Amino acid sequence: MDRTKTEELITAYQDGLYRFAYFRTGSAEDAEDIVQNVFLNMFRSGRNIAIENIKAYLYKSIRNACLNRLRDKKTVTTAQIPEQETTKSNPLDPILLKEQYKTVESLLTRLPTEQAEVIRMRVIDELHFTEIAAIEGEAETIIKSRFKYGIKKKKK
Repeated sequence: MDRTKTEELITAYQDGLYRFAYFRTGSAEDAEDIVQNVFLNMFRSGRNIAIENIKAYLYKSIRNACLNRLRDKKTVTTAQIPEQETTKSNPLDPILLKEQYKTVESLLTRLPTEQAEVIRMRVIDELHFTEIAAIEGEAETIIKSRFKYGIKKKKK
């Protein structure tokens, strides 16, 4: 993949992918490393891969990298974010992300993993059901069912 195309992809998807990785790892540093490594590997591969849905491909790559990172750590930790000045207008502000992470995780802990993941992707990452289906490798109807039943359980 050429440098210009990679830069365009980074500009278009970096913030969303970072947030996606953060809500899976709970660590700002891990999320940043994972996103950088996925883009770096894509650039280094040097081959023009014919990818039908680049967004789904990137999210799936990030998801797999997060699972690998968590498996390597063998424990899920809460985010450790250094103290710094922040502004409430930045949606990627580390302190705001940490608070959102804690809130979301506390709400989703009692749901089956598949339902919780679909809710994260739909609500936090603002992905469409078709994109989630492509990332998960499942039919869109299954993804919609997981979302519906997960939300229904949380309302109770």
